[in-house]
Amino acid sequence: MERIGHIGASLQRTDVAGLARLRRPAAGTEDAFLRELADVLGASETVFLATCNRVEVLYAREEGDPPGAADLETAARFLARDEDPAAARALLVQRTGREAARHLFRVAASLDSLLVGEDQILPQVRAAYGRASDAGLVGTLLGPLFHHALAVGKQARSETDLARHPVSLVNLAVHELLADAAGRATPPRVAVLGAGAMGRLLVRALSAAGLAPAVVANRSPEPARALASECGGVAVTLDDFRRGAQPVDALVSATASPDVVLDAAALCALAARTPSRRPLLGVDLAVPRDLSPCDDPRVRVVDLDALRSLADANRALRAAAALEAERLVDRKVDTWAARFTERAADEAVSELQSAADELLVRELQGLLSGRLAHLSPEDRRAVERWARATFGRVMHLPVAALKRLARDMAGANAGAAAEDAP
Repeated sequence: MERIGHIGASLQRTDVAGLARLRRPAAGTEDAFLRELADVLGASETVFLATCNRVEVLYAREEGDPPGAADLETAARFLARDEDPAAARALLVQRTGREAARHLFRVAASLDSLLVGEDQILPQVRAAYGRASDAGLVGTLLGPLFHHALAVGKQARSETDLARHPVSLVNLAVHELLADAAGRATPPRVAVLGAGAMGRLLVRALSAAGLAPAVVANRSPEPARALASECGGVAVTLDDFRRGAQPVDALVSATASPDVVLDAAALCALAARTPSRRPLLGVDLAVPRDLSPCDDPRVRVVDLDALRSLADANRALRAAAALEAERLVDRKVDTWAARFTERAADEAVSELQSAADELLVRELQGLLSGRLAHLSPEDRRAVERWARATFGRVMHLPVAALKRLARDMAGANAGAAAEDAP
């Protein structure tokens, strides 16, 4: 268990600007990024999870080389987007063993999300695990851990009230646009910037809310055309959108650009041409930011930091359900830890029995070919039966002791975790 480590940062501890200090792989470089990260950490298993809420790595090391404090410095140097690893180091938190597992379970159950109960994190965890597995970076430690975490995430949604009123960043973006549209004689003309996974979710959610996007803008035109066809919108490139090719009243941006997509000047230019002649609303779900801050009264920018107040209200409303889900996570961590300890004991028992069998065979062969070589076949079989039966009874003692020790350790670990819990 102590061979498993976690290093990461989330919007629970920092803001959007802080999270933007950490590297993410560029499109098409995910496998190379993951392998390089595993190499610098000296990890045999590695999963990297990056969303608009978090940047995290789960990793496992070989026996005798557990995760240590030096890994935090190594990860900070690797993940720093600028030349200041100390700033990245200040954002990162390290966990090992049981605490690393518990953190992953809480993430999968959406208990560590900006919006408790949001419905996007579980598929994101599954996708991160799938990428690492396809890259050959998941083995006997992280494989069972992630399978358990995904099961916990499903149970948290099916067995508690967290899923009764599902809320996500996409839902909050739609909420902002609906509030902005209230009282208008005609629906606002809306654009979605970015045709990736988040862009697809936005298009579908906006369409379901009666605000089907009129424009889909993306750096590459093909994904924009494919997504625009789903909502009956117009596809444009980001460059054309910046030039005002398609005037809009509101936009939601969720691109993967490492740089600002619309600066203050571009936002002001768009605000001057809104079809409704009302101020432009820009909702920014990207990390790092897609939209620059803008002081012009004709522009209102809502980013992830501005959504914190809504997230806090969401937490208050879901406090009881979250407490129930936390208890579920604690039980599942105990279960995983017990299985992990028992599996380690099973491996030790298997090695012990294998070594004992080899010893028995070797000693019997030496005895029956030496001092007892004169025995008849029937007597030889009697000696072998007696030796195996006696040896089996003797071996039962250390085997039973190992299994009992594993159960006691699992119970002790669960008790210690309960005492440490707030």
